[in-house]
Amino acid sequence: MTDNNNNNNNNNNNNNKAARKAPSAQEWESIMEEFQHGGHKWRSVYPIPTLVQLAFSSLLKKDFPFKIPLLIFLEEFSHTLFLHSDTNSLLDRLIDTLRLIVQAPIDGVSITYLLKEQAMVSTTSILISVDVINNSNEFDVKCVESLVELLLTVINRPNHGLDRQTRAITCECLRELERFYPCLLADIVGHLWSLCQSERTHACQGYILLFTTVVYNIVHQKLNVSILNTSVPMVPFSVPRFLQGAMAKDVSGFNSKELRRAMAFLLEWPRVLTPCGMMEFISMIMPIAVALELQASMLKVQFFGMIYLFNPILCHVVLTIYLNFFSAFDGQERDIVQRLMLVSRETQHFLVFRLLAIHWSLGLLNKLTFSGEIGKKKPIVEMGLKFHPAVFDPLALKALKLDLIAYCAVSRDSLKLEGVSDEGENFENSIVKLFEDGLVSVSAFKWLPSWSTETVVAFRTFHKFLIGTSSHSDCDPSTTRNLLDSKIFHALKKMLVDLTLEFPRLVPVIVAFIDRLLSCQKHRWLGERLLQTVDKHLLHRLKIDYGLVSYLPIFDRIAENDTIPPRGLIDLLIKFFTFLVEKHGPHTSLKSWSQGSKVLDICRTMLLHHHSSRLFVPLSHLLAFVCLYFPDLDVRDHARIYLRMLVCIPGTKLRGILNLGEQLLGVPSSHASSFFNVQSPRHFQVPKKSKNVSSYIFIERVIPLRVKQSWSLSLSTFGSSSHFETVNYTKPLVFEKEPDNAMDFQSSVQNERIDKPSEPLRVTDTKVSEIIGILRKHFSCIPDYRHMPGFKVRISCTLRFQSEPFNRIWGGGSLTSSLDCIDTLPAIYATVLKFSSTAPYGNIPSSHIPFLLGEPSRSETVSLDIVSAENCPDEERKGFMAFITIDLEPREPSPGVVDVKIETNTEDGQIIQSELQSVTVGIEDMFLKAIIPPEIPEDSRPEYCSDLFSTLWEACSSSTSTGGEIFPLKGGKGVAAIRGTQSVKLLDVPADSIIQATERYLAPFVVSVIGEMLVNVVKGGEIIKDVIWKDMASDVSPNSSAMTADLDRGPLCLTYKEHEYEEEKDEDTIFRERNMGCFHILVFLPPRFHLLFQMEVSNGSTLVRIRTDHWPCLAYIDEYLEALFVA
Repeated sequence: MTDNNNNNNNNNNNNNKAARKAPSAQEWESIMEEFQHGGHKWRSVYPIPTLVQLAFSSLLKKDFPFKIPLLIFLEEFSHTLFLHSDTNSLLDRLIDTLRLIVQAPIDGVSITYLLKEQAMVSTTSILISVDVINNSNEFDVKCVESLVELLLTVINRPNHGLDRQTRAITCECLRELERFYPCLLADIVGHLWSLCQSERTHACQGYILLFTTVVYNIVHQKLNVSILNTSVPMVPFSVPRFLQGAMAKDVSGFNSKELRRAMAFLLEWPRVLTPCGMMEFISMIMPIAVALELQASMLKVQFFGMIYLFNPILCHVVLTIYLNFFSAFDGQERDIVQRLMLVSRETQHFLVFRLLAIHWSLGLLNKLTFSGEIGKKKPIVEMGLKFHPAVFDPLALKALKLDLIAYCAVSRDSLKLEGVSDEGENFENSIVKLFEDGLVSVSAFKWLPSWSTETVVAFRTFHKFLIGTSSHSDCDPSTTRNLLDSKIFHALKKMLVDLTLEFPRLVPVIVAFIDRLLSCQKHRWLGERLLQTVDKHLLHRLKIDYGLVSYLPIFDRIAENDTIPPRGLIDLLIKFFTFLVEKHGPHTSLKSWSQGSKVLDICRTMLLHHHSSRLFVPLSHLLAFVCLYFPDLDVRDHARIYLRMLVCIPGTKLRGILNLGEQLLGVPSSHASSFFNVQSPRHFQVPKKSKNVSSYIFIERVIPLRVKQSWSLSLSTFGSSSHFETVNYTKPLVFEKEPDNAMDFQSSVQNERIDKPSEPLRVTDTKVSEIIGILRKHFSCIPDYRHMPGFKVRISCTLRFQSEPFNRIWGGGSLTSSLDCIDTLPAIYATVLKFSSTAPYGNIPSSHIPFLLGEPSRSETVSLDIVSAENCPDEERKGFMAFITIDLEPREPSPGVVDVKIETNTEDGQIIQSELQSVTVGIEDMFLKAIIPPEIPEDSRPEYCSDLFSTLWEACSSSTSTGGEIFPLKGGKGVAAIRGTQSVKLLDVPADSIIQATERYLAPFVVSVIGEMLVNVVKGGEIIKDVIWKDMASDVSPNSSAMTADLDRGPLCLTYKEHEYEEEKDEDTIFRERNMGCFHILVFLPPRFHLLFQMEVSNGSTLVRIRTDHWPCLAYIDEYLEALFVA
């Protein structure tokens, strides 16, 4: 029996040894990754104590390459690896391992300074995480003593140059221990002072910060410790007994005399600190100075000069000292703010530094305001008013400067009320001038879109200057009369009226600005006064035309306000209705209905908010005129209903009837349906549920883009109402002309010829006449989209949604048997997809989907009867998606983004309204085939396209003779002229790749293939068809016109060889080596532009010559060609 037991023990020992075999580097990497997800797999193989012991063994192996990641692993999971019954032994082994690593000589391979530093940092972090001293009843504090003793041994070699970085890291480790256990090193603070005095390398910052931290803790804990007379040796080190709870701490008071000497020593060393080190240093020095009752002027003399340095951290240090010691900086507030102003103006600084300077100025004002330092506040306010934003400042900097000027203006007003300011009568005039001068920097908001950031900044400034002196506090001393009589209010009223009159696109922004004031109980009267000003000074200045529709939103706000007499607005609406009646024609029927309905909506608003007696006479005249003369039947019917209600129903009951549609379940209704339709009960929309709809309802392109354009070139129209380009360029791309009146274009041209005989007679040769004839025929097939439908660009997409998240948020599907999984899938009904875009794509029609079934989860198997069992899973998925088409009518061929909004219903009637993922539109979506006149026979179309390519190629050249010719567009109203631009692109791609990519992506646009070699290759593929084939050698010779037409283009000079000596070879030999032939590619870019490629294909590279009559598209072509051929 004894022999059997011994054998069993031996077997167990052998198994344990095998199990405790140290993992390899790859296994350690797997262990670390597994621990990120719980580590359960490796815990069954290696118990935690065994795993830590094996880690220590691996760290001491010379050939183990994974030491630093292993140390970080032990540090990251210290709570898991070191908090158990064997913690003391593991911590002892950890300290022993650290000692062996630190004391090992540097060989540059297995032992490096970086390894030593990481070992010290990780060990310190582990002991702090375990919190050995505060849990001394569970852990042995000797491990902390051993660690501190080892670290002190490392730093006790001042001025040793080789390990200076290691000593600096060691000081940081000791500082972290001192920070976590205050006064841990208090007994040896004298030795630390001696080391600081001895150290002369760049590691002195670590020594200084360590000594400062210990002194700060001594002062903060009020510990009575001698700094000069230290009787305790540095090593061996013992943890102070009061930290272990064995005795009480001596808090009888610190030794002020010695601490003052230490403070004087520390104030001599800031010059050696880095900016981040200075931040740490000052955060500890200021409390020490306060506790020792030192004069703050010492800090001022030592540190104030740093504000003139070009480092934001050092400037922040000076401002921190200033905010804590106001009295020491008396009289220097102006210098501080002047320095911040210079920083904000100097463009060589980083934008962050310039923004911080403005933030600091605002912070100083706030601090002085709340601290009651009125005298110090005045110079800062006076300097703050000089922070004028420059025109070329970044927009973020402009916004902050305008905020600062507005705040200083308000503060200056408060100083005037408190008697500190000695300003005279010109005070308010200077505030108005500040306001007007500040807006000059963001004056671009006048012609930019209403949603632009400049517009937001400008109206934010309006709001700050307007209500700056009137807060929302009930104890605010400002009165209504003061604001109404202020010159800033009068200047703002005049400015808003002028902006509304001159820039109708700003009307929605001005309405939102007034709504913001009306929604505030404190400032509602300001909004009402602005509306009264608009009613008084704007209405009579408006021109009666179709542009008056832009002002309807502000008319609606005037109609809502019962403090404004409605007579002026009603008279204006009568004139507008008269204009609509006079201008009505066969092309304005829909416009008349739309605008008439909107004006009647304003009449309904007046009936809701005004007394009938006040409205009766003027409004009855308006409604009677509409009933008698307005051309649209629907508008006349509704006007008749309003007139009867006004005549027959008293005011109170009338308002109750008009409110009926809005009171039914909170469903708003327009005037067209509120009297006849009663909404059936329905579920309300739940905003919280509609927040993340795009995470489970997807709209995706069927054909992904080759180039995912993350930007687009946008050119301002500079106030022009036309969508055509009006860039001020020496050679404009397109010249558009349209007669002002509705008379026949031909008679208008004849009149011009009679009235303007000074135009010289142009004589053209036969070639130019041929070109002009082909171009006239071509442009006559291009519709003028301003007067008739233009070309459509269709993007095919799919819509689908996932069942699991949909059921989780909106509720499960039908409660049916699980035998038929199709019945349990959710569905959406009556889906409407609305599209919008900031790109010039015209009005995008919405898409309607009556029914869509949700996608099943991957774990479910759902088969639809309509899908054959032979179909693949991709075919089955088509049953769970809807195919939609986005129809764009581009006004300009440019990439963009189409925003998608979904409105749909669930099975139980819940409403889903949310934004979906946007659909990206690329430049390749704009590619259309050339327009061919219908009279061209089918067999003659390739020749026509080839001739059209040659004609456009010639017309787009810089030396063309057709520059002054204009070509009428289809419809007979618009004309266009061609001004071409050319470019070139060299593709270092083999010929096979070029041909394959051209056949795959550009085959519909190829009009001719030239060159015997290229023709043979392309014809054999049988992909490119119905084009002109030219396989004659003369067509691709270097002297042919097709290849030499571009040699006169100026400084552009491309060579096919890398070395100059190769240019001396025979030209024909080089040509045969490099040239296979040429592709001619013609692309039509809607609405009426063209893009031409002449691709000269050779064995090793291809030269692409590009010409176009729309130069902005060249910004995207380079990236497109790279993606098409190089990728």
